[in-house]
Amino acid sequence: MRSGQDSGGGKIARPDTAGPAGPPAAVSAAGQALVFALIDVLDTLKEALEDPDPVEMVHDARKAMKELRALLRLVPGDTALALRRHTAEVARAMSGARDKAAAGEAIDVIESAGLLIACDAADARAAIGPDAAEPEEAERHRAALTSFGAEVRAALAGDFGAEVAAADIGAGLVKAYRQARRAHFADPHLLHEVRKKVVVHRYQMSFIASAFGGRGAKRARKAQRLRDILGAHQDIEILRPILQAAPDMAEGTRHRLDFAMDLAQKRLKKKGRLRHKALFRLRPKAFLARYRDLLEPVAAI
Repeated sequence: MRSGQDSGGGKIARPDTAGPAGPPAAVSAAGQALVFALIDVLDTLKEALEDPDPVEMVHDARKAMKELRALLRLVPGDTALALRRHTAEVARAMSGARDKAAAGEAIDVIESAGLLIACDAADARAAIGPDAAEPEEAERHRAALTSFGAEVRAALAGDFGAEVAAADIGAGLVKAYRQARRAHFADPHLLHEVRKKVVVHRYQMSFIASAFGGRGAKRARKAQRLRDILGAHQDIEILRPILQAAPDMAEGTRHRLDFAMDLAQKRLKKKGRLRHKALFRLRPKAFLARYRDLLEPVAAI
């Protein structure tokens, strides 16, 4: 059971929005659910920070930060924008710790596609090196994330919690959908931008599914599959400079690896384009109409 729901009638509990006397704040069931979803993500982040394995800690923390940023995009206003930017800054500081793992996953993808011989895969993995994070670096990340989590919790306990509860979730949802629908696959940078927008849509649809009895779960799964394809393409892009910088790699091995990376990315790009077209075939208004009944009802508290 997600926090914010009781075990009886399934109603979403009301957040504590006590403050100065004034007119009652308008809140929606979706807005209330989003407050508790954000708290759930912060709990997930806290659990990630307790993992003694620095590699797993960084991996799980980055996932939680992506989800947090996606959900914050459902909320308008300066506070949500500032928190999103801070989330991005903290997550960006951990990107280097994730690159080796991403490069290793790229090798796995290329090898599973039958595009690498065993000796070339072994040479590529040797060039990447062990997937390990320096303990001092991991502790810096842990401290920064702990401080960040406390900051967001404090904001939710104050006026920002009321802003979230009163947010027009439908407006935020369709805005992110519209942005994800406008996709360009011309080069790796543009494709990477598409991937980031698909990630936002995936987490937002997972929130809708969790808050409203599974509505949107199928779409969230399809978005995740598309994200995996686009993510594999990006992982290969991370792998490229690592292999190019490898000093002791035979020229024949380097040539075969370049060919394998090019072919794998070409296939992933084609598959991603087709899945994207299918997932975002609806116009934004038609997409929102499927969920408007969940998002429009407003009550006063």
